[in-house]
Amino acid sequence: MSDPVPKHKPSSGMRPRGPLVLVVEDEDDVRELYAAELAAAGFMVLEAPDGATAVEKALQFGPHAVVLELKLPGIDGFKVARRLRADDRTHDVALIALSTSGAGDRRGLEALAIAAGCDSFFSKPVPPGLLIGEVVRLVARRSRNALGRYAAK
Repeated sequence: MSDPVPKHKPSSGMRPRGPLVLVVEDEDDVRELYAAELAAAGFMVLEAPDGATAVEKALQFGPHAVVLELKLPGIDGFKVARRLRADDRTHDVALIALSTSGAGDRRGLEALAIAAGCDSFFSKPVPPGLLIGEVVRLVARRSRNALGRYAAK
């Protein structure tokens, strides 16, 4: 007679992962590259191909960081950043702005990104190691800030 209850529950093969990062990029190849590099570095990753999907996913899942292309179709990255900063659910998310820019255009885009609420700005192409390092730095900084606010209560 066989036992109807298994003696050992098989492992799913899943293991806990690091912070959640939303990668927002309209170019599929670029988005997939950044997502794969972040996942390989231990992050959980969501992807969005446009600004509207980015806002929806950010509000639904509450990522720790958003890697955000500024020049998106429809709702651009500047508007996405402002919407995320204005919402209580996402106002503390780390925002890393990316954009293709010429030498003279870079400072202007960076200033606009920071004014929209982004924490940092990089001109594409961004080496994956540099992007991963910035995500780690900003998530750690925002976590320390959140812990400080919590301890002060």
